[in-house]
Amino acid sequence: MNGLKHLVRGLMTTAMCVGLLTACNSKQETQAPPPASPITTPPQAKIPDLSNWVNFDTGANVKTLAVEGDHLWLGLPNGIIRYDTQTPDTHVVFTPASTGGGLLSRGIYVIKVDAQGNKWIGTYGGGLTKFDGKNFRTYTIADGLGDQWIYDIVFDRQGTMWVATWKGVSVFNGKGFKNYGEADGLADKWVYAIALDHDGVFWFGTEAGISRFDPTKSGRSAWTTFTHKDGLGAKLSPPSPQAAKTEEAVISTLPASEEVSGEYGSSAERHHMDPAKRNIGPNPNFVVAATVDRHNHKWFGTWGAGLSRFDGKVWKTYTQADGLGGNHIHALAVDPEGYLWAGTNGGASWFDGERWQNLSEKEGLLDNNVFSLVFDSKGRRWFGTWKGLSMYQGKLS
Repeated sequence: MNGLKHLVRGLMTTAMCVGLLTACNSKQETQAPPPASPITTPPQAKIPDLSNWVNFDTGANVKTLAVEGDHLWLGLPNGIIRYDTQTPDTHVVFTPASTGGGLLSRGIYVIKVDAQGNKWIGTYGGGLTKFDGKNFRTYTIADGLGDQWIYDIVFDRQGTMWVATWKGVSVFNGKGFKNYGEADGLADKWVYAIALDHDGVFWFGTEAGISRFDPTKSGRSAWTTFTHKDGLGAKLSPPSPQAAKTEEAVISTLPASEEVSGEYGSSAERHHMDPAKRNIGPNPNFVVAATVDRHNHKWFGTWGAGLSRFDGKVWKTYTQADGLGGNHIHALAVDPEGYLWAGTNGGASWFDGERWQNLSEKEGLLDNNVFSLVFDSKGRRWFGTWKGLSMYQGKLS
């Protein structure tokens, strides 16, 4: 693991300025602005035991992580880093400049690896890019893609790719796209998350709730929508004036208003010139993460209204009061042991089926805002945070 301490040495000297990824076993200052309203560590918190941690300061939010053998792929607001975890200092940086336009956008929201080893990269405004290890191929609206803002990718049992965009769901069969939108039965065209359950049913997280899609059915009968009225998300109390002011700042970390070096104009423009879609404050119907556990329970992470589980009949929502690190859920994943993990604004939380436990700054996490999660074959847990990357290889209590 000592090699990680030299990851992307000298990267800041490049024109890409992805950010120096420096391993650190103590808290370091970065130039990245702090995210709004994190769950803060109390002053009396214990001194963290860093023996099981390695932290890397990227100076940028690690929005997505993917494991491919010994390679770890990091997607940031300003490019991609591929790191070979088995070597002292082997990495490659990918940006529009370094790829000669192979990537059309520096903002990376999702990276997924298919069965053939192709990397599929969902970007912020630059469409969907395929990288086979040598060549880049980018698909845009000109190719039939629903939209060029991509937030999630899932492969079905046949290897067909389903893509969450800001204009519905796009399905790619290797040749062309089929798009699903509100007219088909989708709850909202702004889609952020996709989960495929054990029965082959899709669950789409949108800004207006969850859409269930059964591909064995046709027409409107294939679609079902679930919202807060059905049990999604926690009941929210009217915010106090101070809380409302705090939530106004939270918008800086919403996907709908992501800052990417000022490339895309005003926050309204970043949401497709639609100010009405500018989300402020907790919203139980705004679903930004989704996954399915080994029991085929569906889990949905909301923006500020906790984490909801649906077993097909009953909804149950967990919040910070139940032991969850925070109520803003950025990412969800199930580890090889079957534990459910949630990346929150208060750390990385895992659920053993009965109780929640949490890893936060007081335990050694680089930053409490966790935006991505991935687990490798060596038992290492990787967390993408606001400030950079954390790796935990300790036991879970």
